[in-house]
Amino acid sequence: MIKIRFLTGLFLLFAMGVHKVNAQISTSSHIEVQPDADRNLLYSVSAPGDSNSMVWGLDTAWASLENMKRGIAFMGADNVDVVRVSYFTDKPLVNGELHPDIKALIDKRLGYIDLFGRPMQLTMNSVRLSVDSSFGTQGNYNPVTWAANIAATITYYEEAGHEVISVSPCNECDLGNSYGNGDKQFSADLNTELRKLPELDGVRISSSTLNADQALPWYTFLKPTLDEGNTHQLAGTFNSYATFFQTVRTDGLYASNDELHNVIESMVGLEYGAQMGIWWGTPEFAGGQFVKASDGDRLGYAEHRPNWTAASVYRTPDGKVEAFLGASERQATATSYKFISTDRAVYYDGYGPQREFFIEVPGGTGYHQNQPNAERVINIQWGADIQPAISGMYKLVNRESGKVIQTANGSANNGANLEVATDSDQGYQQWEMSAVPANVGGDFSYYKIGLGSSTNKKMAVDASNLENNGNVISYEDSSSLNRQWFIEYVEDGWFYIGSRISGKFLDAAATSENANVRQWEKKTGVNGYSQQWRFIPIDAPVEFNAPAAPANLVATAQEESILLNWNTNPENDVTGYTVFRAEASGGPYSTIARNVLATSFVDNTITTGSTYFYQIKAIDKSLNQSEYSNQVSAIATGNDALVAHFEFEDTITDKSANLNHASYTGAVTYSAGEVGSKSVTLNGSDTYLQLPAEIANQSEITVATWLNWGGGNVWQRIFDFGNNQNEFMYMSPYSGTGYLRFGINNGNGLQTLDATEALPENEWVHVAVTLGETVSRLYVNGALIDESSSITARPIDFKPLFNYIGKSQFSSNPLLNGSIDDFRIYNYALTPEAIANLYNKILSVEACKNNCIEGLSVWPMPANDVLNFSFAKTDNQITTAKFYDMNGRLLLNQSIENTKGATVNISQLPTGMYMLKLKRGDRVTIKKLVIKH
Repeated sequence: MIKIRFLTGLFLLFAMGVHKVNAQISTSSHIEVQPDADRNLLYSVSAPGDSNSMVWGLDTAWASLENMKRGIAFMGADNVDVVRVSYFTDKPLVNGELHPDIKALIDKRLGYIDLFGRPMQLTMNSVRLSVDSSFGTQGNYNPVTWAANIAATITYYEEAGHEVISVSPCNECDLGNSYGNGDKQFSADLNTELRKLPELDGVRISSSTLNADQALPWYTFLKPTLDEGNTHQLAGTFNSYATFFQTVRTDGLYASNDELHNVIESMVGLEYGAQMGIWWGTPEFAGGQFVKASDGDRLGYAEHRPNWTAASVYRTPDGKVEAFLGASERQATATSYKFISTDRAVYYDGYGPQREFFIEVPGGTGYHQNQPNAERVINIQWGADIQPAISGMYKLVNRESGKVIQTANGSANNGANLEVATDSDQGYQQWEMSAVPANVGGDFSYYKIGLGSSTNKKMAVDASNLENNGNVISYEDSSSLNRQWFIEYVEDGWFYIGSRISGKFLDAAATSENANVRQWEKKTGVNGYSQQWRFIPIDAPVEFNAPAAPANLVATAQEESILLNWNTNPENDVTGYTVFRAEASGGPYSTIARNVLATSFVDNTITTGSTYFYQIKAIDKSLNQSEYSNQVSAIATGNDALVAHFEFEDTITDKSANLNHASYTGAVTYSAGEVGSKSVTLNGSDTYLQLPAEIANQSEITVATWLNWGGGNVWQRIFDFGNNQNEFMYMSPYSGTGYLRFGINNGNGLQTLDATEALPENEWVHVAVTLGETVSRLYVNGALIDESSSITARPIDFKPLFNYIGKSQFSSNPLLNGSIDDFRIYNYALTPEAIANLYNKILSVEACKNNCIEGLSVWPMPANDVLNFSFAKTDNQITTAKFYDMNGRLLLNQSIENTKGATVNISQLPTGMYMLKLKRGDRVTIKKLVIKH
């Protein structure tokens, strides 16, 4: 069926010279194929999610003031619930009290805890520099004196105003006597003695292991003496780590890891039941964000146990959504993940809107060999205010002063001071934002910020200062943490820029010319403007004059999409438009397209029959946004229509009104076609097409195409629309039976239509499938070859997200080897006659709904020297046939007498594409015509 409304509008656009078809873009215009990943993580931003928070802490066993300050900066002091402290065995008790040297060690740690300014809960492990003989000798330790030492240490910490809630008498018990731990029996005896002491009343007793494979054996032996199961993850399998926490929780005991090294240990622990996690060293940006997000809801999780990697998506308590990736500190193998939003398109760190996001987390080459201990956080957004994607050269504009960051006196020397000044388009006022490589070491959520006039000079916190007012300079590049920065989006294009070394933020000390740029803890509200920066292109002026709101926005309902048009803004510096959509008048609005260069747009992600509201904004080169345009609304009718039509004439764009453009991967080529001059050729090794996520959400559907199959292995796919290996619909040229098959599975079992003869190789064949209200049919070369009224599944049942031409939902199946031409999707079941017309290259209008000519057929397609017409009805009226080129020029005008059929000589028209306008009385039909001599 031809899309009359679209073609009429198309013709008028050409005739009036207002727009070209290729100036229109849609929600599909930006789609890129995301590679297959080792693991897919599906999530829904609207799902309630799972809530399972954890007690978080920082560590002083590694006595580092720097670690404590950095941990507080990244986690936030309010999110630190507990601090790990230590007891010591290298000095004896003195009259039942701690030795002065031990008190000094503890006082140092208490000084770190004072940073919180409040009493803290403490968990205690052992730091064994050596074992004093008063506690026994190796292989013959004394549990009584050892227990007394632990009790005295608890008393000392609690007299300082804190509460000890947990004790791990042996740290990494599996290291055994060589580490001063004693064996399992000694640990059991020690735990038994501790239970006798009043200082341990209400204090949990645990044991920890270094190797997760040893966690359960030690825990099982000691379980009668334990309140808590505790393991680290410096060796051992993923399965051992996860199973340990599950076992401890099943036993009704407390589960913890009091030495977290990275995000993966945190997220896997939380996934399988860990209740407390203490950061060894310090979390950085990704770790700190995970701590905050974990108090919200987990929306999705995926893991690769053999590779020791995992990923998750969380909704934070304040409503943000973030994705996390992590790999084991010592045991990871590189793993790719694909994050997939099942309910809507989103933006990943500003890239989008898209459903899928592919990323690889690196690993090493063996145990503790070349392991980057990698982790990452990704910001996931939707709504009206979306962060820009940041990469490239910018001016960094301060929100408070409107000035830009520069080096003092334009210096490119090491140590050049940074300041703010009025923009003068100098290279020393420009900064290159480049993401750090994934194997940078640890968290790879950061950027390096290079000086425009000498990009190897990087923005750096002078002397790795951790304090407020620490100076910021430009210095030669290195791997030092003080040269790495993270960004946090605020609003309207403004960001915080934070330091990896300190967790503090770039801050303009004043608004005056040449005011110093320093670091400072985060400020909020209006006070935070001195720390907020906009990244504007280097060829843009620094100005804050917003464009006028776009005028005369109009929404036009189409069968399967909504067309928007508006007036061009008068300002010369407008660089594009942002399109917003809502499902209720007044919002809330979501951004469905940005940087739209034209003044028309097709939204093909709608649900037919629902009302959608639209507004747009103009944006200029300096990232100033206009106010909203007028609000408009429309309802796509859902009437029978062509949803997508891929002609493959040197392009993979959709020629229907809905602009459901495809994307591709691999080496797509074009070769001689069956309809028109070209077809798309898929090589069977690395090439396939992907169609938009919403394209097959239909209760009835027709998929029809020409195929020139090159042969090859079984289970190739002509098309496959699905979500996974349980929800899909496909057509294979060579199934397990050796013949063409259509199959559909909505999760309740496979239902099929089958041919009884093999498809020929290396020749064009027309194939089609229709799923109607009650009957499903399979066709080859216009002939019905199988039908069934027992196929009940329909694509609307599972709303396929991954819609491929030439690729299967099953990764083991081969890619298609062959050429595809004239690929069509309809939102209804074509009749057998209409399928035959497609095969015979006769274009017809069966159900005339837009004042078109009823019962009209035109053939052949492509035409050569003559074009044939037939009419189902004769009404004694003259039909005029006008042929236009694609620039709207009239080339041929013929009158057709009032008969049922006619032939028009078109031999004088050169090979090419044309628009044919047929008029009979008050009825008009517009068709696109290919002539091929």
